Amino acid sequence: MVEPTAMVSAELLERYQTISNATVLGRLLQRGYDKTYMTGVRSLAPGRRLVGRAVTLRYLPSRPDLAARIATGAHGEGFNETPRWQALEALGPGDVFVGDAMGQSTVSTGGDVVFSRIVTRGAAGLVTDGGVRDGHRVVRYGYPVFGGDSTPTVGEPNILPYEVNGPVQCGGVLVWPGDVILGDDSGVVVLPSQLAEELVPECVEHDEIEEALLDYTLERKISPKSFYPFNDETMKIYEEWKKRQS
Repeated sequence: MVEPTAMVSAELLERYQTISNATVLGRLLQRGYDKTYMTGVRSLAPGRRLVGRAVTLRYLPSRPDLAARIATGAHGEGFNETPRWQALEALGPGDVFVGDAMGQSTVSTGGDVVFSRIVTRGAAGLVTDGGVRDGHRVVRYGYPVFGGDSTPTVGEPNILPYEVNGPVQCGGVLVWPGDVILGDDSGVVVLPSQLAEELVPECVEHDEIEEALLDYTLERKISPKSFYPFNDETMKIYEEWKKRQS
């Protein structure tokens, strides 16, 4: 088991609820993190915001000997202690189940009965680059669901759950246990946990500047082009906007 590089607090997660994914992605790009946006992963429950810490599960291609081992548990614990259940039982408030299904978007990583445990564990949501069996039922639980697709298939002929809370890829992005998972209708961004605290003030300010510019340009019916990249005039508009907010 790999320990998270930094434990992100519930208070810090809450601050990211209203920060734009695009803003976080832009700040990460400035720091050289150019592979943090998942491809082939979309919201199956549009309109739901996801912010939480990654609890990871790595799937492997199916093989008879591996299937036999998992059917009894790695150490003979039995089916109820296999890796997928271990990952679900590891979830708590503020955590996100992240399933690495090797991008097999139509292959099930679990269905409504299995993923009901996300509700009863009080966790934040579900992300996988595989499929979600009976996804239309899973979304009824009310938490954010991101996946490659909804599917009627079962996963075991193609993939098998193998490792809990190790580094994985999901949607082509490295996810370390404890990383912050940010999901909205535009997709999923992975924020390395050790950067979460230092990025917050920058992201909040950036979103506020853009809100100030929108207010300013819409009211005057002018183009925002002269205020990008942010410059002295941009900051003047922002400072005046902040005064009006206080």
